[in-house]
Amino acid sequence: MIAKFSLERVVKSEASFDPQKLMAFQSRYMNRLTPKEKVPLVIPFLQAAGWLSDPVPCDVGPYLNKIVSAAGDRIAVAGDILQFTDFFRADDDLEYDAKAFEKRLVQASDAGQLLTEFCRVLDTVEPFEGPPLEAAFKQFCEQQGIGPGHLVHALRIAVTGKSVGFGMFDTLAILGRDHCQQRIQATLARLTSPPAAQ
Repeated sequence: MIAKFSLERVVKSEASFDPQKLMAFQSRYMNRLTPKEKVPLVIPFLQAAGWLSDPVPCDVGPYLNKIVSAAGDRIAVAGDILQFTDFFRADDDLEYDAKAFEKRLVQASDAGQLLTEFCRVLDTVEPFEGPPLEAAFKQFCEQQGIGPGHLVHALRIAVTGKSVGFGMFDTLAILGRDHCQQRIQATLARLTSPPAAQ
């Protein structure tokens, strides 16, 4: 090393820190990991934020694996898991995007009725996985004479509180039947009895 070093080759300009380049390296590293390898990396962030206990319950690993798999390259650093806390909230404690809730649920006069009826459809879906859920959703929309877009946005807000996220049917499958139905019911209750203004 000494033999290859010379002062003449030392760059005179100041060293610079390039956060974009660092993020590019980090994203490339994360994208090479399997979901199973990412799960242990995201757990400390969820624990520090109070979303997971320590020690972690046994059933959390497979649940986290589904979330991380669906997130894909949205998790560029392990802390990005905190963008998806809607998967860890109590069913009656979602944080709703106020503008989306107003547009997709309050202003859409039939949203409540459609959600009520689709909530019943979820009882019939077996297995409770992406493809059967998508098929049931499409059949329901055809029977109602509506396009999928007429309901999908209201459904997403009802189960996640947000207007954007993973694929709708992946989201439903990850949450599971009971959580989806309880969140729809909680949303319907909020729709009929909106919280008082602060």
